Amino acid sequence: MQKNMMKNKYSIIDIAKHILDCSDPSEKVRLTHFYVRQWNDGLLTRDTDIGVDKLPSPGRPEKPELVPPSKVAKRPMNTDEGRQALVHAICHIEFNAIIAWDAVYRFRDMPEQYVTDWLKVADEEAYHFSLLRERLNEMGC
Repeated sequence: MQKNMMKNKYSIIDIAKHILDCSDPSEKVRLTHFYVRQWNDGLLTRDTDIGVDKLPSPGRPEKPELVPPSKVAKRPMNTDEGRQALVHAICHIEFNAIIAWDAVYRFRDMPEQYVTDWLKVADEEAYHFSLLRERLNEMGC
């Protein structure tokens, strides 16, 4: 990551790109929590002169393979399988919502409160994802 040499701090812009590129869910959650705390403690800069790279799809794990909802078997909600499928689907939604980092990366000229608000969203979504993943493990998934 690029450093702002004047202040010797990391840029939230570089960090956002790094987290967006990260494909390991545990690492994405860990980095999100860590860097949101760093931002809130005033330990990061916001260098808006860093070029905006075109971002590919956000980093995701290779497995499980993403399939369209129409390709997934319907499961009644009054079964264990149905409840597991629902929690699994919500878990995917929360994991994808961690890409709130995208708003920080792309719209870097917005006011500082904008960055802080989106980082709060990313942090909350990472927390929700962790809770749901834990629940899936408890359910034996």
